[in-house]
Amino acid sequence: MGRMHLLFALAIIICITCGCITPGTSGSQSAPSPTPTVPAPLTVQINATPSRYNPAMSSTIGIRLTPVNTSGILPLDAHFTWETDFGTFYHWGPPDFKVVELAPEYTGTAEPVYWSYFSEHGTKEPLPVNITLVVTEPPSGKVLANATLHVGWEDPLGYTSVVEDQD
Repeated sequence: MGRMHLLFALAIIICITCGCITPGTSGSQSAPSPTPTVPAPLTVQINATPSRYNPAMSSTIGIRLTPVNTSGILPLDAHFTWETDFGTFYHWGPPDFKVVELAPEYTGTAEPVYWSYFSEHGTKEPLPVNITLVVTEPPSGKVLANATLHVGWEDPLGYTSVVEDQD
């Protein structure tokens, strides 16, 4: 009988060591508490089409700029502020496809805007154009995300703009 007790005690020790039995528990284990998740920060990019634009083009009124959410949660009531150091923004689209001049700085919704210019640079070398987008939370004005788009020039007189890169 001594041998049986020894084998039984050894089996219990092995089970405790392997984690099969936890002393002082009723046998049911509670699920681990969920780890709180931290939301990913909001990041946006600017999708720009076409990548080359000249005011003589009849297919579009400018370069269409669309904010693209690349991570995080975008509040439904977020404000989108567009700003450019040359040219201006326009709205163009359904239902009537009427061109509406907005301004060189415009705050609106996530709807696309168009960037264009209708003045020539003249005889000076044209400067690169910076277009920025800042997404804010309306009640607080807190900046949630921002993006920058750079536009250069294909020719020295600045007739054809070319999307260069995005930050």
